[in-house]
Amino acid sequence: MRHTRLLIRLTVVLAIVALLVVSNFRFQLWEIGGTNGTFSMAWTLPPCSGQVLVEGVSYHFRDLHRGEIVAFHARGAFGSEVTPDPHSRQLEINKRVIGIPGDTVSGRNNRVYVNGRKADDIPTQEFARVRLGSKQYFVMGDNRSASQDSRAFGPVPRAAIYARAILIVWPARRFGVPKYNKSQVPPGPLCGAG
Repeated sequence: MRHTRLLIRLTVVLAIVALLVVSNFRFQLWEIGGTNGTFSMAWTLPPCSGQVLVEGVSYHFRDLHRGEIVAFHARGAFGSEVTPDPHSRQLEINKRVIGIPGDTVSGRNNRVYVNGRKADDIPTQEFARVRLGSKQYFVMGDNRSASQDSRAFGPVPRAAIYARAILIVWPARRFGVPKYNKSQVPPGPLCGAG
């Protein structure tokens, strides 16, 4: 009986390791801020030289959920045109999932609405209604007054999303799971930006 349990545990561990190697999904320590970083998720994620652990294993087994902070591939430049692109490694961008396939997302009355219901109380400028197709996600930064997101570049295709933020690692005083403060006031530009 004891040997059987040990064999089962060993098999599970080996299967997980094989999946990680074969699927090329990994855990990654991701730096935020600095010269090429972004502060679009402030204060949820540390805006200036913070570090966050992201993982892409779970998306191999399940769909994305509203409210998760995801990392996706894109091409372009911050402050200029950005295009979500599963084939590019030029930019790695982090945003919060606001809308999932089939949702209708709009900005009105200084808030974001998903399927006619208010998503949160974070002040947001108005934007046109967007109906999400199959495998499309609407993403936004929590720092909405300084975020370049789906309001500018449109929905993100599922194939471009490769991971989700699961743990703030640095600075040490912020160590823990990122929260979703649904009533925060966007701080605007940070990290020495104008």
